Amino acid sequence: MTPGVALVTADVELDVLGIGYDTLPTETREAIVAAHPRPDFKRRILHAFHAGLAHRLRATLGNAKADVLDRSEDHYTRPNFARIIEDSPWPE
Repeated sequence: MTPGVALVTADVELDVLGIGYDTLPTETREAIVAAHPRPDFKRRILHAFHAGLAHRLRATLGNAKADVLDRSEDHYTRPNFARIIEDSPWPE
């Protein structure tokens, strides 16, 4: 992965999914939200994902690795992308 791709990926993971949220000092998180408010962000981004996918349902075939684990591991729980966004620690 190139450094630019890694940077954008890390940014999206932090912003959308909250991955790495706890690694930022509280003051930094507060400054980010003050500069870039997130009104109703979680609902709005899930709506945008839905709008982009609803017309092409067959393109949403699940991750093959998750499909195999779901079938083969009794205690495997498939991660839910929407739930990860909803449970992100970022405030609205």
